[in-house]
Formats: sequence, structure tokens, C-alpha cells
Amino acid sequence: MKFVLKIGGSLLFDSEQELDLNQFNQMASIVRQLKLEGHELVIVVGGGVLAKKLVEKGKTLGANRDALDQLGIAATWVCAQLMITALEAIAYPTPIMTEEQLIELHETDKILVLGGLHPGQSTNAVAARAAEIIGARILLNVTDVEGVYEKDPKQSPEAKLISELTLDKLRHIVSSLANEPGAYPLFDKRALEIIGRAGVEIWFVNGKDPQNIIHAINNGKIGTRVTIS
Repeated sequence: MKFVLKIGGSLLFDSEQELDLNQFNQMASIVRQLKLEGHELVIVVGGGVLAKKLVEKGKTLGANRDALDQLGIAATWVCAQLMITALEAIAYPTPIMTEEQLIELHETDKILVLGGLHPGQSTNAVAARAAEIIGARILLNVTDVEGVYEKDPKQSPEAKLISELTLDKLRHIVSSLANEPGAYPLFDKRALEIIGRAGVEIWFVNGKDPQNIIHAINNGKIGTRVTIS
């Protein structure tokens, strides 16, 4: 299978808001297994707590929105480079920083890892565009929740998990969410635009246990699947 693995930044930090190197290593182990099984994938990582901290510091200094986005992007590059380090020889040695570079290199046998690319664009949008560029059928979005809920489960513990929904339904859910630098919850509108035109399914899976990635790829009914129709 050819797919994009989007790793939410929230998964890469521990309860003390420090980078969780054990999680990087576990994710790298899963990716090695997937590659050995013949899957083709590109990885996109978020900036998590580091992005939020840098954005807050930028706000304190009076940075404008573009500058705040650049700070968030810088955080994703740090996380991308750490993921590359954990992947060792199977990864391209530096983060992919432009679409042109992705187009040029995506047929290499090395795993390509991206963070953010452009101001005003979340890493979810980067993952969607990466899927479009490489011709992936699936965008596997691993986060710190089980999938898509009727409401934010962190705010409403009684919220029910939705196992399958259409892209139009997801658009409706996303339309009510904030879209600020360093804080793109769930998925953003730009990412959905790209997904819609590219015809890519989105699978939302809880990545706290990285084995869930293997389970999902092996056609396990887990998390939430977003269909195009």
C-alpha cells in the first residue's frame, strides 16, 4: 500500500511536555516493519507542544501571523529531524522542506519525512498535499484520541466515536473549529480541500499505541475512516 503517515505532534511529547524519545523509537520501529512488508510511505510530523511554546513566545514579542506560522514550522522541522534520526539509514537524511523536493525524491527507496512547508498551512494540509503528490490512496492520521467524535472528547467525555463518515460530514465538523497558528485541531479546511480533489481517504487512529498503525494498515476496523463519497 502507498500511504502518508501523519504523526500528530501531541504523540511526540510526554506528560512533562518534553520530547518523548521512546515514542520516536517506537514509531521508527513500526515504520521499519511497514517498509519490510513492502508498503510505500511518506511521513509528516507535527510540532506539538514545542510549536505551541514557540508561537506563544512569538506573540509575546509581537510577531505577526506569518512569523508565528514560521515559528510553528520550525518546531515541526525539529521533530522531523528527530524522527529521521530514529529511522537511521532507511530515511532520507534531512527533512523535505518544499513540494519540489518531494516531487523530485518521492520515488527514492528512502523514507521521506516532512514537517511544515508554508505559513498558513497546517501539517495536516502538508500530509494531504504529500498524498496527492505521491499518488497515495490513504492518509493515515495518528493522533492522541481514538478517532473522530461528535464533540471534542477532551471537553465532552460522553462524546461518541464515529467509526465511519463522509468527507462532507467531516467538513461540517471542521467548520466549527478554530484555525490559529500552532493550533489546528483535528483537520483544517485547506487540508480537506486537497483531500477532496485528490480522492484520498483519511483514517484517524490512536497512535498512543503505535501498534494500532499496523492494525489499521492490515485492514483492521479501528478508529475513524473518512470516505470520499
